[in-house]
Amino acid sequence: MKLIAVYLLLVLGYSQLLEKYQIIGNPKPSLVSILTELQTQIKSGGAQTTTIAFLDNLKSTIDEEQIRHDQLYTQQRNQCSMELELRKKDIKDAEQVGSRANEQLENCSTSNNKARSELDNNLESQKTTDSDIRILKSIRDEAARLFSNKKRDHLDALTSLQQVLLTLDGFTGGDCSLAELGKVAMAFIQTAVIAKNDQPLVDISEIFAQVATENGGYREVYEKLKQLIVNFEQTLQKNLQDYQEVEDLQIQEYDDRNIHLVEYFNNLKRTEQQLRDHITAMSMCINQQTAIVDTARGKKVRNLQMLDSVDKMCKDFLSEYDKASQVRKDQIDLISQVKQSVYDFYSQKPQAACPGGGSD
Repeated sequence: MKLIAVYLLLVLGYSQLLEKYQIIGNPKPSLVSILTELQTQIKSGGAQTTTIAFLDNLKSTIDEEQIRHDQLYTQQRNQCSMELELRKKDIKDAEQVGSRANEQLENCSTSNNKARSELDNNLESQKTTDSDIRILKSIRDEAARLFSNKKRDHLDALTSLQQVLLTLDGFTGGDCSLAELGKVAMAFIQTAVIAKNDQPLVDISEIFAQVATENGGYREVYEKLKQLIVNFEQTLQKNLQDYQEVEDLQIQEYDDRNIHLVEYFNNLKRTEQQLRDHITAMSMCINQQTAIVDTARGKKVRNLQMLDSVDKMCKDFLSEYDKASQVRKDQIDLISQVKQSVYDFYSQKPQAACPGGGSD
């Protein structure tokens, strides 16, 4: 009966372990093999020490398995710690890289927008300045044309006056008829018309209105007419000089103004190229930083996923370790109980069998 109790204790305890825990780690000795071995040891009349040694060996096997599992779990835990730290570091690095790239992206975008606005203003200024240059050139050309016409007219008039004076000088001592003086006066008037000056017409009319007939000719008309022509010649020469001075001054003013406008326009063109180069650089910066931001975001997402996977795996390692360790602890407790039962069995076993007695 005592032997049966030892068997039942082992059977019930081992069955409860099998139901409560999964078999983890190396394959365990089967219940049948353990019972068979234990039964063989006891029925064969083996010594107590042999049975106890069998149980101690079984416990030693479990202890060694626990030591191996402790070492394995220590490695797993260290690897988990390193892997978790690595993933956390990669996530932090990705966040920092993404943050810097976002900041640089914002700076490049702001600078790009500013440059584009400045470029629009620059192109508008170029358009206005180019128009100013063209208008200024048109005004200068028109002024030069008018001056050229005045100069030509005055030179032609001066040439005609020379002919008129030669005609007057041909009259010896001013001895000429009224009709001859009239021809000279008409030629003078035509010359004044060429010079676009109607004042001689008024003066000539006054001279001929005041004429007094003298014996032997019209000397007074002659003198006044000649003086009028000489004065007009001087007036034309003075006007021509004044026109030339005005023209020279206008040319200088035009040159100064045109040089300023052209220089300003060229500066605008250089600034335009600089702005376009800057916009190109900022566009490249935007593309590069956007790619960095996307890469950093992807790296963060991947490492977050890997962090979750590693964390779950490490928790599974711990759960497996705790569960297997508890199984071994319960196994050792069971062995201790069986061992105590064996001690009890052998302590109460008769030294010799009684006649007619059984061996239950």
